Amino acid sequence: MSRTRIPAGRVDLTTLAPATLEEAPGPVIGLTDTGTAASLGPGRGHTLMVAWPGLGTTTTLRTLAAQYARRGTHVDLMDVSGQHAWARGQERVHLHEDSGSIHRRLHQLADQVRAERKGQPRALLVESDQTINTLLRFRHHPVPGGTGLDALTTVLAGGLLCGIRVVMACRAVPVPIAHVARDLFATRLLAAPTPRTWHLVGAQGAPVPDEPYRAGRMHLVHGGGNQRIQLLQLTGLQAAHLATTCGPTAQPTRRRRPRLRACALPQVTAPAASTFQIPRMQGDFR
Repeated sequence: MSRTRIPAGRVDLTTLAPATLEEAPGPVIGLTDTGTAASLGPGRGHTLMVAWPGLGTTTTLRTLAAQYARRGTHVDLMDVSGQHAWARGQERVHLHEDSGSIHRRLHQLADQVRAERKGQPRALLVESDQTINTLLRFRHHPVPGGTGLDALTTVLAGGLLCGIRVVMACRAVPVPIAHVARDLFATRLLAAPTPRTWHLVGAQGAPVPDEPYRAGRMHLVHGGGNQRIQLLQLTGLQAAHLATTCGPTAQPTRRRRPRLRACALPQVTAPAASTFQIPRMQGDFR
């Protein structure tokens, strides 16, 4: 893959080599210090982003959602904070902005996972602590295991086998899943992590990074390794445009042909034989 020198503080589409998005095995997250594009390929599993507001989580979710859609993946973007207006009206990005819609979709996906039904590739992106708080408070089913976070945990546990990949952004690791977060999320993006965050989801055996907060700068932790990356940033207009185009790996959307409804045909009764008058033509045999 082509290498590019990272400019100070920002990586956008003009920074990347033209073929980078097509050559990457998955959506591009950003560039490492060596100029190599880091992406969420098939072996990356689910992704957890932990960062304070203003450090790039919303921009990163927007960037990933647009690239997933461009690759032909169906995207469920869950956000009650109204940060993703660009996704409204998109064909391959479904924006869920109210608690009821979010919980209905999560429980549908959880039922799919429990039934072990493999569907079309799907990316589930969860934005901000406000959305996660609604998952804890709102109960779709009045039984144990009926909260949205319970359904999301089910999707995290078995979704990869059904073609569902999750990217979740939050300020801190949610307490109910803190003890299993490292197992649920194979890939973690951490911005200036606190000692608690690093202990829960950081690189094992590595010291806590000592660096100031910097927008768009995160640690990429995967498979025991730790890389510093500068996140790729797309504007809302760029994301909306990218989501409507099809990359070389995207499969064309198959539109179902409308089913023809059977309609009752009028019954035609043949007249009696005696009523037929067959004219004799000239030359007929007598």
